[in-house]
Amino acid sequence: MSTPSEQATATALASLTSTRTVDIRQYQTLQHQVQQWQTPEGTRARFVACAARPMFDLVLRFRAGSSLDGDTPGLAALVLYSLDQGTALLDAAQFVEQLEGVGAILSREIGLDHSSITLRGLSLPALRSKALQLLTAMVTQPAFRAADTEKIKLRLLRHLQDRTRHSTYLLSDTTMAQLFAGHPYATAEVGTPAGLASIADEQLRHFHRRAYSANNLDIGLVGDLSREDAEALVGAISAALPQQWAAIPPPPAPARIAESLPIARPNITTQAALTYTLQLPPADPGYPALLMLDQILGADYESRLMQVLRVQHSLTYSIHSRLRPLDAACLLQIFWDIEPAYRDASRALVTQVVQDLCNHGPSQAECDLALSQLTGGLLIAMADNGELAKSLARSSHQQQPVDHLSLLQKDLASLTPLALRNTARTCLQSQQTTFVTIGPAIDQQPLPADQLRSQSMAFHGTLGRHITSTQHA
Repeated sequence: MSTPSEQATATALASLTSTRTVDIRQYQTLQHQVQQWQTPEGTRARFVACAARPMFDLVLRFRAGSSLDGDTPGLAALVLYSLDQGTALLDAAQFVEQLEGVGAILSREIGLDHSSITLRGLSLPALRSKALQLLTAMVTQPAFRAADTEKIKLRLLRHLQDRTRHSTYLLSDTTMAQLFAGHPYATAEVGTPAGLASIADEQLRHFHRRAYSANNLDIGLVGDLSREDAEALVGAISAALPQQWAAIPPPPAPARIAESLPIARPNITTQAALTYTLQLPPADPGYPALLMLDQILGADYESRLMQVLRVQHSLTYSIHSRLRPLDAACLLQIFWDIEPAYRDASRALVTQVVQDLCNHGPSQAECDLALSQLTGGLLIAMADNGELAKSLARSSHQQQPVDHLSLLQKDLASLTPLALRNTARTCLQSQQTTFVTIGPAIDQQPLPADQLRSQSMAFHGTLGRHITSTQHA
């Protein structure tokens, strides 16, 4: 049965002439021709040729995330962020000066499962060669001078201090510590103050020699290069790296009972995070259904959670869900803010929304809109060569097929309300959840009587966003 909001939207669209030729079930397909190979040293590479601009985007994704820290939380982060502090032949200032001299831009990212290095530069042979020479020296011959690594330690320590002051970081870090107690994921990617303080120079070098190896690397490359140029580029990096070490995947997420952890803070509102742990990796055929369910549940204004908690009950300004794929588990997390007295009651309402989706599944209208939004968002994201290169490296890391992007569109389009209901029942029903909140410790109250917005307001909000979505279809 359709909701009042859906009925209102359908009625309004039927009376508009400008939308009668628009079918949100039709979508533009991705046209990228992805090429894939593996070097003799074991590096996995994916490449898309793009001659539209004389540039290239290169992503090195090492399986060298913080889950490898062991007894020294922060080791992976300190290694990654110390790499650009100079090589055997250049100090930090000289390295940056030479990189800027060829118009190249370098960035890095630490995750639980990976350390990534991104390079964007001009594809003119002389400039590209110099940029890649600098990158290769940085990755294979970092200096790790004590004075430089101490500066990076101080920066990471300041970042950790900032995390404790921001509710968003505290909510995320506490959730992971609670959910993954005793697991490598339990500590934040940047480590702990004690862990960073205990790291010795030799530990940095030892971690680098192992984790930054050729067969521990997935590469994404997009740009104005031939296949021969791309293979030569990848081959030169791979051959220069240490060999024969690869990270062991982290253990599966530990089994947990349902847990609640309220953190008392004198805030005006309470921030909440409800996390479902799902044993469904991105390479699983059922994963596209999780993407669609996430979109329907909490991706935007039309989502069920937003419609129930904001539009119908006026309980929150913002509520959203996020699907987070990790090597050891996949997390579906729901975040919202709430008046402190309704912390527990809002959790019950959010859980009921999820349970309703498990019991009855989505409507066809919800599926059509979610498909339009997902495919539109995918097209927009992959139009950026840098994002496309990151996606290629990530899909290689996750062991997705080489034509993953085009297959994903087809898989999403083939999903029916019944299939989504079955996936919801399998993955979300009766799942043990972790509920973490930050806010004042006060007595809890039941939700107030429904204060429904006027049908006009709900209708106009949904209609406006619906028409915007059809324009991306």
